[in-house]
Amino acid sequence: MIVIEAVTTRELRKNFKKYADDIVEYGDTVLVARPENKNVVMISEKEYNSWQETNYLLKSEANRAALKHSIEQLGKQEHFLTPEEFESLNSHE
Repeated sequence: MIVIEAVTTRELRKNFKKYADDIVEYGDTVLVARPENKNVVMISEKEYNSWQETNYLLKSEANRAALKHSIEQLGKQEHFLTPEEFESLNSHE
């Protein structure tokens, strides 16, 4: 379950360690409410890296097509490549 907690900058300063620990340990997301809706969202580095990887993978049309095809195979329960089969595909490039 995703937990998003909204706090003020004052509250964040006062309890920074608690919020940082909750973000890292429990995957919480903290929205820091600031004046004029100039808010900041805090997530763990692990979560950030995951988002960056997903964005990178989806950036390419070829990757999107390959991922779509893989999802379709899962739905049809077609043959899945073993790690060895996958390696042999990559070695032909």
